[in-house]
Amino acid sequence: MSDSAAFREIDDAVRQDDMKLWWKRWGTWVVGGAVAVVVAVTGMVGYRQYDSAQRARASAAYSAALAKIGQDNAAARAELNRQAADAPAPYSSLAALAAAQLLDTPAEQVAALEAVSAKLPPELSDLALVIAGFRSVDAGKLDALVARLDPLAMPDRPFHASVMELQALAAARKNDLKRARELWTAIVKDPASPQGAQQRAQAMLTYYGPGEGK
Repeated sequence: MSDSAAFREIDDAVRQDDMKLWWKRWGTWVVGGAVAVVVAVTGMVGYRQYDSAQRARASAAYSAALAKIGQDNAAARAELNRQAADAPAPYSSLAALAAAQLLDTPAEQVAALEAVSAKLPPELSDLALVIAGFRSVDAGKLDALVARLDPLAMPDRPFHASVMELQALAAARKNDLKRARELWTAIVKDPASPQGAQQRAQAMLTYYGPGEGK
């Protein structure tokens, strides 16, 4: 055996001894760490599957409750209230918003929508107040609610065009047609306004006429 071969064997033996010592010292930790990673990954995958299944069931239940509206509103409202308490987001919020609109009178609906708006995420909270605004027309509470809706008319809010419609309607009911026309015109000229809002605003401008000095 050559000297170099002998040195290699010695070196290999030393490396094996070092590896045995290293494994004896750290092997348990390595195995434990690997097991922890496997458990964590398995748990994450399991949770995602569970969460996905929960959301699928919540979606189906929410759709089934909505399908009852118009046929059995009391049953629909009871089911939606249950989902508002138990369903995962966003179905709990959507169910609460829908249930509030199924109360018997516009005044009850307005009160429920105002109450539930404080418990909803920002955009749904805005939507609840806007719906309350439209329901308040029949409840005779439009003027009181319009003041609360003022901050929602800012251009960066998602339902600002709808709020401007309500403001214009409130102004028209007070015979302040100048202000109403200004709001309707702003809706028509705003490219971000939904097409339906623009069409309604244009119809109101046509109905009320151009006003003095036009």
